[in-house]
Amino acid sequence: MAATPYIDIHTHNLNFFQEIKAIVNISLFEDNTNINNNLNYSVGLHPWNIKEERLSIEQSLISETKKLKAIAIGEIGLDKAISTNLLVQENIFTSQIKIARQLRKPVIIHCVRAFSELLKIKKKHESHTAWIIHGYQKNIEIASNLLKADCYLSFGEAILRNKKLQQVFKQIPNDKFFLETDDSELSIMKIYDKAAEIKEIRLEDLKKQIQINYNTCFKSYE
Repeated sequence: MAATPYIDIHTHNLNFFQEIKAIVNISLFEDNTNINNNLNYSVGLHPWNIKEERLSIEQSLISETKKLKAIAIGEIGLDKAISTNLLVQENIFTSQIKIARQLRKPVIIHCVRAFSELLKIKKKHESHTAWIIHGYQKNIEIASNLLKADCYLSFGEAILRNKKLQQVFKQIPNDKFFLETDDSELSIMKIYDKAAEIKEIRLEDLKKQIQINYNTCFKSYE
């Protein structure tokens, strides 16, 4: 019987041990020639990479998703900390959600200071695929609103040191979270160890729960 893998739901790291199952982020319109067919990918246009000449991206996203055999659309989202007009960001985000619905792919979401806008979009443009909020570091009130909207929350390196975030993570239902490394060089195993400690459960039970969450979230998308 195969061991339950560690699942890294969002990373920019291409180096993995055999026991880690990761979703590697690929940015749309970047050079994606060095693709490893043994890895899982997500692809999308990050709000930081929006340019005027890319306001219509649907066909490019569909093509790249099929080329990479990507299992998720992302990371995509909204960011009020950058200069790009929020309405432009919303339009790009919404178009990518529509592609996710069309291709039946979950979405991995980057959100900075725009959770109310994000939830409005989810209500108006429900994709009927899973939404994963990556790198979650906000309070329990925002988390509760996201959970009510049936989002998953993904936690990363910050839970190792942020005491307030640890308390938030402890309150997240076990069937609604993931763990990730994002752009950190930290091992996903260390994040799992800390997560198990915070949740006060055995490491193996944590691994099994996240595997269940993954299966539920991704269903037959792979």
